[in-house]
Amino acid sequence: MTEKRRWRAYVAIFVAMAFVSAVATSVAIMTFENFACRTQPHGSDDFLAYCRSSRYGDYEHGALYYGVEPAVRDRIRNAQVLILGDSQTQASFSSKAVRAYFGKFGIRFFLLGFGYAERSTFSLAILKRWKASPKVLVIMVDPFFSDNLSEPAQEALEGRPAFLWRLALKFLFQRVHRVLCFSAPLVCSESEPVILRSARDGQWNWIGPYIAERVVPVDEKAQKWTIKPEEFERARDLGEMFLREVGLNRRCVVLTGTPIESTWSEFAQKLAAALQTNSIFLSIEGLSTVDGGHLNLQSAERWSREFVEALTPILQTCIPAVSGPLPP
Repeated sequence: MTEKRRWRAYVAIFVAMAFVSAVATSVAIMTFENFACRTQPHGSDDFLAYCRSSRYGDYEHGALYYGVEPAVRDRIRNAQVLILGDSQTQASFSSKAVRAYFGKFGIRFFLLGFGYAERSTFSLAILKRWKASPKVLVIMVDPFFSDNLSEPAQEALEGRPAFLWRLALKFLFQRVHRVLCFSAPLVCSESEPVILRSARDGQWNWIGPYIAERVVPVDEKAQKWTIKPEEFERARDLGEMFLREVGLNRRCVVLTGTPIESTWSEFAQKLAAALQTNSIFLSIEGLSTVDGGHLNLQSAERWSREFVEALTPILQTCIPAVSGPLPP
């Protein structure tokens, strides 16, 4: 080896070691600052979507947009049924009933809702990025069609180096954190609430890790929201644009309203008629929440079971492989 080549080899080794050291140091700092975040069971496909920590915060926006979590990208791209919306959507459809129903008939689904009151602009960006081609699209409009972007969504779409670096550190932190807490559980306080998310189907695991199960009845007599005509027209125009971009037959698009507020169900019903889509609306009688805004586990199981059963005729029409009756 010539002196010049030897020098280049030394430089390459030095640069590599410096990079590894920088990554290791950064991951160590990230781990120290977020050590109190709760962890998922060892070997689970859940990832840490959110931790109530200023240094971790939201992860799911970047994780789903950049596909950094194993299987997420392909799961979105190959899903036959995609369910879109916000945190109320996640709470309502993150149930055993939904998994059991679609699993029974071999239908691939992905729950593509987000926290931070995320709307249609970010969801459309993900659908286009991963070239998703669902056979059925379910959208909870409470509202959904809006050009507003949350701060995490804005950061993800901008993709600045600092954001991408933090995203990579969060990815690495989870792996280190999980191993440490599995190996030495006594050192992990797990005091900070978290939202876990399945990389397989997008469901949230949040009752327990983030908030305790509670029974807060839905107040059917509460004062209704007032939706101005211009707000409806704006949602209709954005919805029309959204559905044209997706390119799915309108008979395979299903709009629904939040299970806890009749105003949004009425809004969704009117919007479905304007956009010429299907719609499903269920009774809110007897439903309970954990915080006045999101269904608790028991109600989510009941409501989502009734919803997927009502979805059956649309599945039979829009997914060719689904033939014959799909009994509950």
